[in-house]
Amino acid sequence: MKPLSEHMTVLIATAEDMMRRPVHQIPTHLPAGFSEVAAAIRQADNSPCDADVRTTRPAVVMCTAIEGFFAEPQSDCHWQMLIGATLPLLRRAAWQTLRNERAVSGETRR
Repeated sequence: MKPLSEHMTVLIATAEDMMRRPVHQIPTHLPAGFSEVAAAIRQADNSPCDADVRTTRPAVVMCTAIEGFFAEPQSDCHWQMLIGATLPLLRRAAWQTLRNERAVSGETRR
């Protein structure tokens, strides 16, 4: 099973791709593998938090925004705005998740 930080990194790359592409080049369906990433993030969000800070909230918001973007094409600019606003929060949360995972793996090595 992949660590949560890897799923969050894939989610960041997906969001960045949606923000950088011109509107006419954005695909009309969810990217391949997105449902697995979203499921892993939602599962981590529903499980008890191992660290002091829960880092999955921005990832859940991002999954919802990306799904909304493809579910409601007529209001895509609103969902794209939410994707852009959530991206800095997601980057910070992914970094904190990676630090948490490293701290846990460091504790198990001792």
